[in-house]
Amino acid sequence: MNSSQNKDYIAMWFQARKAFGIGDRMSVGLLNKSTDEINWFEFAHSEMDGLGGLSTILREHDYPCLELPKIAEKSTPSHWQQVKMLFAGGKSDGPKQIRWKTTFPDYALTNLANTDCSTQYTNDAPIVNAHFSQAETLEVKKLARKHRVALNIYLFWALNRAVAAQLLASQQDYYWLYPVNLRGALPHVPETGNCSSGVNVLLNNTIAPRDIQLQVKQQIKAKSHWQLWWQAHIGKIIGEKGVRRIYQYVSERQFYAGSFSFLGNWPLKDDNNPPVNPDELWVCCGIGTKNYPVSTGILLWHEQLSLGLKLHPYIADDIIKTQSVMQCWKQHLLQGDLLVSAETATSPSHDLNHAVSNTAEKTNVTESMSVTEGTSKSAVIELAPNSKMKSNKPIKPSKLKQFLLPKIEQGTQQTKDTLRPYWQRGKRLFIRHKKVSTPLSIIALTFICMTLLSVIRPQSQVNPEINRFPSVRYMDVAFDNAIIPIFSRGIVAAKTQISLNSEVTARVKSVADTFTAGGYFNAGDVLLSMDDEAYQLEVIKKKQAVDGALLHLAEAKAKAHVARRGVSSKATRFARHIPQINDAKSRVKAAEADLRLANIKVERSVIKAPFSGRVKTVNVGQGQLVNSGEIIGEIYSLDKMHVRLPVADKYLTLMDLPFKVSAFSHDKKTLTAVDATTGKNTRVTLSVNVNDKKYQWQGLITGTEGGLAENRLQYVVAEVLNDPEQPLYLQPGRFVTAEIAGREFENVVIIPRLALRNDNKVWLLDSEKRLRIVMVDILHQGKEQVYITGGLSAGDKLILTPLDVAVDGMKLNVIGLELDLGLENALNDIISPSEVRS
Repeated sequence: MNSSQNKDYIAMWFQARKAFGIGDRMSVGLLNKSTDEINWFEFAHSEMDGLGGLSTILREHDYPCLELPKIAEKSTPSHWQQVKMLFAGGKSDGPKQIRWKTTFPDYALTNLANTDCSTQYTNDAPIVNAHFSQAETLEVKKLARKHRVALNIYLFWALNRAVAAQLLASQQDYYWLYPVNLRGALPHVPETGNCSSGVNVLLNNTIAPRDIQLQVKQQIKAKSHWQLWWQAHIGKIIGEKGVRRIYQYVSERQFYAGSFSFLGNWPLKDDNNPPVNPDELWVCCGIGTKNYPVSTGILLWHEQLSLGLKLHPYIADDIIKTQSVMQCWKQHLLQGDLLVSAETATSPSHDLNHAVSNTAEKTNVTESMSVTEGTSKSAVIELAPNSKMKSNKPIKPSKLKQFLLPKIEQGTQQTKDTLRPYWQRGKRLFIRHKKVSTPLSIIALTFICMTLLSVIRPQSQVNPEINRFPSVRYMDVAFDNAIIPIFSRGIVAAKTQISLNSEVTARVKSVADTFTAGGYFNAGDVLLSMDDEAYQLEVIKKKQAVDGALLHLAEAKAKAHVARRGVSSKATRFARHIPQINDAKSRVKAAEADLRLANIKVERSVIKAPFSGRVKTVNVGQGQLVNSGEIIGEIYSLDKMHVRLPVADKYLTLMDLPFKVSAFSHDKKTLTAVDATTGKNTRVTLSVNVNDKKYQWQGLITGTEGGLAENRLQYVVAEVLNDPEQPLYLQPGRFVTAEIAGREFENVVIIPRLALRNDNKVWLLDSEKRLRIVMVDILHQGKEQVYITGGLSAGDKLILTPLDVAVDGMKLNVIGLELDLGLENALNDIISPSEVRS
């Protein structure tokens, strides 16, 4: 290990692969769960391994990551332990070839002559990511404990089942690479460098989780990961050219299923970590080559599980195949207990003698199956009384034994007497030629021991395949009317919210106790009073002006009465004092208007609440001078609330939204407007959880905002009435979840989500109990239920049980009949409710 302090010999292998057009870029991404967009960051495996790259990128995002996870071993094995492991490790009997269902051309050889492979690599493939909520992650952990295995082993088992079902050609044995972290045991190695090794785990299509865990533990206990680590350091002896030739030789002969990479729980505990953002989740994925075509990246971020999967183009030509494998992987994780066959759920009836003979072996295994252990113990308990009863009876030899035993003893004695002289002669020769005979005896004894060990070594037992019809459950297809709910989220805002302005200039005289931020008030309550003394004086002056105008009007009328007596009827209007009377009347009206304006100013010096509601902000205080038009505060009503709810454009067809369309028909002479209103007010239910208690409000969708937003979402507006009898009321700023009632569709078949197969296909059970694969037309696909409009007929038998291999026309065995959607109730604790989220 001392010679590797200054050079990374693990990186030599990744550099050698670049010469063949194989990249070494690993990906770590930041997922925005609200938009499902991932911001990817890449790093080279020739510089650091997965843990090192992840911690480096997290440190750039202000996560300290002070101490990375370490292995339990404190140091590397000694040289003597290395020699012992070298001789203890036997040759594996597992095949180094794997048969894929479909393969595609590999362009690595064409890149041999290409001198620049930095822009395009043959293992560039799309990455598919999936994540679970905290509740779903908890259910996955519960299923792992139910299988009595660690979480990483349960994830490994589900991945193996998905790959075997989707990609492998048939039943076979194959290897996976299971990485092992060596940090803490390697001296003088950078913390973020290549500090990972691995073990090769032999699996098959139907292996159980406990068997995988047992095999991994045995490999770790045998320190197989150190053997692979030392083999990778052969570059110290043969150099880079030698490493390149060895890789070319091995890459043409050894083909594995892939590599399983589980990076553990993140972020590492630290008080300086950034605050938790519920909308962000970190994901990752490995490299992948033709020899390890299935590459993964798994980590826990704040107790939320994220899965990353990439399939090499050698076995997957498009992203659809990767998505199919990811979906199958998730199904195996969420229903792992339902995929255990009936044969493994109950203990088979073993032969008593077979159980007794295996008891001694099973006591040395710490992680054996619990059912097998129970069978062995019961067999021992039943055997003990029988052996005791036989020992009490006298044993009488048979006549055949009485005749043969003397003959055998006599023959044995004769043989000894015959061979004794030769034995004595050989003994004397051995002593005489001791220098030669001793080495020859050691060699002969060693050869005999090796022969015996090779003969009596344990052989791997391969269980023969048992042809058996798969057992399935089904439900009868029935058409019905269905309403698809659409789920969204939004922030509550008040429908009526105004700013209070002062209409006069005066000093604040008094402020009501309710006129404070957060205060409640009723319609007509006095919120604020101003000093109105100046305006009261102005009213007195205006009253005097009115009295003067009335006096002037009386004088004008009196003069007109006198003047009209001395003039004829044909006199002018001025002579008859008509304009003078009109002027006096106008002066009276003007004076009365000034008086009314003065009274209004006196009234406006007292500000009253125009409606019942609550105070949002207050901008003035007692004694403060307020100018006309100045904002003194903001208030809002509590009776009606508005919520803007984003809905994806593709879900608008599932809803009845009210909107108004104006169609204009242009003509040379006329312009006609036609108004048409379609739709009706759609019901919406708002809900919020406070202290583990759910509160709900009923409302209506009153309209939509014009056009789509920048994020391609249509915002609909919901109007909700506050319920005064409910202890919790809606107030502006509260975040709520909305369930919008969709349209009612006729002749729809609702099936469980697990009954839908890849490529929009379902499995049906015909009258001969054979499987039929049918394509269906999907109206909407949720997490729990799928709404189908075409492809099925009433009375069809829909298969609900997942099968590892499904062939059209295969014979099936029916477990139970008359099964409907009630079967899904048993899966409620592992599947979240179906939602159309926007």
